[in-house]
Amino acid sequence: MSPSIGIDLGTTNSAVATGTGGKLRIIERATGQRLLPSLVGITEDGERVVGEEARLLAETTPELVASATKRFIGQRWTPELAARSRQLYPYTLVSGPTEDVRVRLGGHTMPISQVSGMLLSELRADAEDLFAAEVVDAVITVPANFTDAQRAATREAAEIAGLNVLRLLNEPTAAAMAFGLSSGFTGSALVFDLGGGTFDVSVLRIQDGVFEVLATAGDAYFGGDDFDNILVQWLLSHIPDAPTRERLTNDRATVQHLKALAEKAKRDVSSAEYSRISAVLQPESKHGAVPLETMLTRPFFEKLVRPKTEHALAIVEQSLLEANLAAGDIDTVLLVGGMTRVPLLRALVAKHFGREPDARVDPDEAVALGAAVHAAELVEKRGKTLLLDVVGASLGVQVAGGLVKSVLPRNSMLPCRATERFYPGRDGQTRFRVPVMQGEGTRAEDGTRVGEVVLESEAATLRRDRELEVTFAIDVEGLLSVSAVDRLTGQAQEVRIDARTALGQSETTQLKAKEAAHRDAQHSVDAEERRKNRHARRALHGALIAVRRLQRELLHVARESETDDARALSAELAPALIDAELVERSGTREEVEAMTQRLRALLPAS
Repeated sequence: MSPSIGIDLGTTNSAVATGTGGKLRIIERATGQRLLPSLVGITEDGERVVGEEARLLAETTPELVASATKRFIGQRWTPELAARSRQLYPYTLVSGPTEDVRVRLGGHTMPISQVSGMLLSELRADAEDLFAAEVVDAVITVPANFTDAQRAATREAAEIAGLNVLRLLNEPTAAAMAFGLSSGFTGSALVFDLGGGTFDVSVLRIQDGVFEVLATAGDAYFGGDDFDNILVQWLLSHIPDAPTRERLTNDRATVQHLKALAEKAKRDVSSAEYSRISAVLQPESKHGAVPLETMLTRPFFEKLVRPKTEHALAIVEQSLLEANLAAGDIDTVLLVGGMTRVPLLRALVAKHFGREPDARVDPDEAVALGAAVHAAELVEKRGKTLLLDVVGASLGVQVAGGLVKSVLPRNSMLPCRATERFYPGRDGQTRFRVPVMQGEGTRAEDGTRVGEVVLESEAATLRRDRELEVTFAIDVEGLLSVSAVDRLTGQAQEVRIDARTALGQSETTQLKAKEAAHRDAQHSVDAEERRKNRHARRALHGALIAVRRLQRELLHVARESETDDARALSAELAPALIDAELVERSGTREEVEAMTQRLRALLPAS
C-alpha cells in the first residue's frame, strides 16, 4: 500500500507526518529539523530557496522572501490589502489576471498558491526521502474558518505540488484527533489553536474513536504576527526623533530587523523575566545608523498584548455559547500553535477554565500528526475513527438592500444541504442573479462574495408569480455547490462555487509541470545528500546534548563547591554551544560535521 502523509501548512512553520502502517511520527527534514519555516525566497541569481535557507536570505534581502503568505491565499487583491501588507511584510503584493493575490520577489512574480505549492513540494520531498518511494496521497489542514475560496486555493497549491488531496481537514479537529488517539481520552474537549497568522477554537465531543465537532469559531487575521507587530511599534516608539522614526517605519529592511528583534524578545520573556534589546538599525537611506537600547519585561509585554488575549478569550466564549456548553463543562483544553507557549496565554486559559491545559501533545506538531492519522484511515480503511465536522462559516444569498439571507449557518454538521425560496427583485425580470455570500454579518459588505448562479428565461411575469428555489450543498471538506431552479419554467442551473481568484486551468497545469521538473532535478542530485545530511545532523545533535549536560554538571560543581576551575570551563563552553546551535539550525553538511568534531573534543574521555 502506498504511503500517505498529513501536512500542516502553517503561516509561520509547516510540518509533515505519517501514520502509514499504524506508526505515527513526524517526518524530519534532511537537516534533522521537525518543522519547515514557511518561507520561500528567490535569490538575485533566480535560485529558489525554502525554509531555513530562505530565512538566511531574509536577513540580508528581506524583499526577496515571501513569509506568512497563508494570510493571502484564496483572497482577492485590493489596493487596501496591498497597502496593509506593506506595513507588515517587506515584499509586494500585486494583482493577477483573475484578481488573485500574487507576490513580487525582486524580478519574479508568483501566485500565492504557487508559493504554497513550493512549501508542499518540499514537505513531500522529505516524505519521499523517508519512504524511498513516491508519495502523493495527503490530508492537508486548513483553519476552521477558512472560506470556500481559501480552501479551493489550498487544493490548487496541492495540485501544483503533485499531491492528491484525500481531504482538507480543519486544524483544531486534526489536533483533537492526535490527542484523542494518543491518550485514549473520552469527553468534551476545547482546542485553542493560535498560530502565526490564524486563530481557531473548536469544541468537540470525543468517544470511542468518534470525533464530533460541536462548534467552531475563530479569526483568520489574528495570530503571532500581530503580537510581533505590537512589539515592533513599541520598539519604534523608542526613537525620539519623529522624522527618523518615520524613515525607519518606511524602510523595509529596518522593519524586518525590528520584527526579528521582536520575535526574539517575545521568546525570551516566555522563558525569562526580561529581554535586553541592543541593536544598531541601518536603514538604506543616507541618514546613518540609529542605535536602539531597551529592555522588555514580562509584565510590560503582558500589558502590551492584553487586548489581543482578551480578543482570543471572547472567541472562546463564542464557541462555547454556540456549543451550548459552559467553561465548566469542558473536560480538557488543548493548546495548539507556537503562540500558546507564551506563559500569559497559558495562564489566562487555565484561569478561564479552572484547570491547566493538557500538554501531552506538542503544540507545534499536533495538527500534522492528526492529519496523518486521518490520511492513514482514509487510505487503509481501518475504521478506527469517525469524524463529524461542521461548517466553518455561514453561507447565504445577497438580497435587496444589501442584506444577506442566511441559508446554511455556521456549525451545521457536514455534509449538509439546505433550500430557500426567493422572489425576483422586480416585475418582468428575465435574468436572475443569485449572489452567494460567506460570513457572519447580516450585510453584504461584512461578508465575502464567493460566486453567483445566473438563471435566464424569456418568460416575463409578475414578481409574486415567480419563485426561485436555491439549494446549497457542502461536502465533508467544506467545499460548496449551489443550484437554482426557476419553479415557473423548471429551468435549473447548478455550479460548483470556486474561488473567484482561482488560477486558470492552463496556468495551473504549467505550474504543476514546472514544479515536477524542479522536483525531478533536485531529487536526483539531493537524495543521497539529504540522507547524509540527516545522519550528520543527528550526530551533531547528540554531541550538542552531551556538551550541554557537561556544562550543567560543571555549573552544579561550581555552585556546590565554589570551584573556580569548573566555573571557568563552563564559561568556555558557552560560545561553542552558541556556535553549535547556529550551525545545527542552518549550516552546511561540512560545517555540521566540523562542529560535531569540535564538540566531541570538548567532552572528557570515557
